[in-house]
Amino acid sequence: MPNKKSMSNPALYEQLDKSSWLWTPPGSTRKKYDSHDFPGYGSYDVRTTPPQSDILIIGETLDQKEKNKVFLKELEATAISGNDILSSTFYVSGLVTLSAGKLAPLCLMLVGFVLYLFRGIYHETVMALPCNGGTYNILLNCTSKQVASMAAVFAIIAYITTGVVSALEAVAYLQTALPDEWQIDQQMATILLLLFFCMLTNLGMQESAFVAKAVFVMHVAVLTLLSVLGTIYMLFNPYLLVDNWYTPFPPVDAAGDILPGTVLTAIFYGFSSAMLGVSGFETSSQFVEEQAPGVFPKTLRNMWMGVMLFNPLLSLISFAAMPLDEIMEHKDTVLARTAHVVGQWVQRSLHLPEHLNFGPVLATIVSVDAFIVLAAALLTGYVGINGLIRRMSMDRCLPQFFLIPNPWTGTDSFILVGFFLLCVSQVIVLDSDVEALGGVYCYSFLTVMTIFALGNIMLKIKRPSLPREITVSWLQSIIGLVAVIIALLGNILGKPQLLTYFFVYFLIVGTLVLVMFQRVRIMRLIYKVLKKQKKKRRLSSQSDTDSEDGDPFEDQPLIPKRTNMDDIEEVDDEEEGDKLVPEPPRPPREHQTCLAAISNVVKHVQTVPFVFFAKHDDLHMMNKAVLYIQLNEQTNKIIIVHCTTSRNTSSLQEHVKLLDLLYPRVKISLLIVNSNFNVTTVEWLSQALEVPINAMFISCPDENFTMKVSQLRGMRIIASND
Repeated sequence: MPNKKSMSNPALYEQLDKSSWLWTPPGSTRKKYDSHDFPGYGSYDVRTTPPQSDILIIGETLDQKEKNKVFLKELEATAISGNDILSSTFYVSGLVTLSAGKLAPLCLMLVGFVLYLFRGIYHETVMALPCNGGTYNILLNCTSKQVASMAAVFAIIAYITTGVVSALEAVAYLQTALPDEWQIDQQMATILLLLFFCMLTNLGMQESAFVAKAVFVMHVAVLTLLSVLGTIYMLFNPYLLVDNWYTPFPPVDAAGDILPGTVLTAIFYGFSSAMLGVSGFETSSQFVEEQAPGVFPKTLRNMWMGVMLFNPLLSLISFAAMPLDEIMEHKDTVLARTAHVVGQWVQRSLHLPEHLNFGPVLATIVSVDAFIVLAAALLTGYVGINGLIRRMSMDRCLPQFFLIPNPWTGTDSFILVGFFLLCVSQVIVLDSDVEALGGVYCYSFLTVMTIFALGNIMLKIKRPSLPREITVSWLQSIIGLVAVIIALLGNILGKPQLLTYFFVYFLIVGTLVLVMFQRVRIMRLIYKVLKKQKKKRRLSSQSDTDSEDGDPFEDQPLIPKRTNMDDIEEVDDEEEGDKLVPEPPRPPREHQTCLAAISNVVKHVQTVPFVFFAKHDDLHMMNKAVLYIQLNEQTNKIIIVHCTTSRNTSSLQEHVKLLDLLYPRVKISLLIVNSNFNVTTVEWLSQALEVPINAMFISCPDENFTMKVSQLRGMRIIASND
C-alpha cells in the first residue's frame, strides 16, 4: 500500500476545518458551551477531485495485494477452528456425566442438533457481513457500539477461560502419559504452560495453517482409531454398558438445593453442561476474511459433523469401558482411561505379545494427542484474543496503549501479557477446578451464542436489504436462541456460586470498556465540578471582603482614604495607580491548570474526525448518521462525503448547514468528491484525510450496491431506510 503520508492532503483537511460562516450564525448558542464543547462551525462548499495518478497507484496496489493474498482452503480453515472445538472432546464427556449420568450420550446428541441450527444462523449472519470479529463485528453493524463492546467482553472472558481449561486439561492428560512416580503440580504446570505460550506469541509466533493442519489430521486420526476400536469393543462387550444403564440418575444442585435425579433433571442439566462441547464453533468467524470464497460454510459443516459424530459416540464407548462411578471420579481423563481398557481388550483378542502393552500404548497416544491439541487450542486463544483486543482498541473501545508494539519483536505485548495475567488469576482464584472453570466458561460462551442469535434477528429487522447468501427462517433463529437460553439457565441454576467469579471478571473488563466509552462525559463532569468549586471560592472570597469593608455602596468615598501611610506598601512607579482597594484573591493556580488540562484532554480525544458517505441528498438519513456518531463515537468532527459528478449540490449544502446549526457540539462539514463511490476512492480519501477505514460509515447497502460487502474492509454500516 502506498505510504499514507505521500497522499495525505493537509490543505484539504484545513479547508474542511475552516468555517464557511463569515459572521455569527443567527440564533447561535455557542456561548452556552465551554471551549472544549464548541468546536465551531463547518465548511459546506469544499469540492475535490482525486488525482488520477493517485487513483491508478492505489488501484494497482490493491489489485496486487489481492493477487498475492493467500487464502485458506477448506482443510486449513477447518483445522484452525476444528482443533478448538474438537479439543473439548477430551473433557466434555466426563463433565456431562456428572449431571446426566447414563443419559450423557443423549445430551451430547441434542447439542449436535442445536449446533445444526446455528450452522444456518452463522452462515447467514457472517456471510452478510464477511469481516473478522465474529459477534463484535455483527453487533457493531446492527446495533450500537456499546452493545457490541459488551458482547465482546463476554467473548474476552470466554477466551480467558478457554485458555485456562485447555491448559489444565493438557497438563492432566500429560500426567497420564508419564510414569506414576512422576507427579506434576497441576497448578504450577498450568501457569508455566500459559507462560510458555505467552513468551512464544510475544516472540512473534503466529498460528500456522500448516501446523494446525498437521495437528488436526493427527487428532482426527486418533479419534477415529479410538472410535472404531471402541465401537468394536462395545459390540463384543455390552455388559458394562447395560449395567450402567440401570444406575440411578445423579442428584443435581438446583440453586443450592440438592434434588434427586430424574430423567428431566438429567436431560436439562446434562444438556446445559454438554454445550461446553461446542466451544470454539465461533472461531471460524474470527478469521473469515482469510478464507477462500465458499470455505466458511464448509468449515461450519465440518465442525458440526465432528461434534455430532465423536462426542456422543466416545461418551457411549466410555460407558461400555468403565463403570459410571469411575467415569465421574476420573472426569478429566476419561478418554485416556477408555483407551487403556479398549487397548488391553484388543491385545487379548488379537493375541498380541504381552511386552507390546497395547493398552498403555493406546492410552499414551490419546494422552499425547490431547496434550498437543489442547496446547494448540491455547495458542488459538492467544492469537484470537490478540486480534479481538486489537480491533476494539482501533475502534477506541479499549485504551490505545494496547496498540503499542513491542520495540524488539513488533508484537502486541500489552495484550498478550494482560491475557496471561488474567488467565493466571483464574487458575489461582478457582484453584484449578476444571468443573468450576467449565461453569464460568459456559456462562460466557453461552452468552456469546445468545447474543449472536439475537444479532441474527437484529440483522433481519434492521438490515433487511443487506445482500446475503442464505436466509434462515425466523423459526430456526428463535429455536436456536431459546435452546442456548435454556442451556445458560441450566448452568446458572446448577452452579450459582460461580456467578460471583464470572461477574468479577466481567466487571474488570467491562469497567475498562465502560470508562473508555464514557471518558469524555466523565471528564466533562469533573470539569464542571471543579469549575463550580472555583466559582464558589471566588464568591466566598468576595463576600468575606465585603463583610470586612461594610456595605460597598454606603458611606464609601469616591477616593479611598489613606488613614495610615505605613500600612500601604510602596508601589513601583511603573504601576498606573495605587492598589488601595484589595483585590479578591485569585483562585489557586492548580485549579486553573487542572481545568485547562481537562479541557485540553477532552479536545484531544474528540479531534479524530469521522466520515459518513451520503449516497443521496437525504436529510433524514444524514440526521440518523449524526445521531449515531454522537451516541457511539467520541468526536466533535463529522465529514459528510458525497461522491458525484454532478455540479448541482446546493440543496445538499443547505441540509448539511442545517445539521451543523442543529448540533452545536459537533462540527459538520461537507466534502463533494468528483468521482464514483468505489474502493479506490475510499482508500484515497482515507489517506488524503488521514482517517482510518474503520472511522468511515455508510448506510445499509442493497442489491444495487456497486461494491461487494467484503470490499468495505471495515467500513461500518450504521443506518438503513426503515
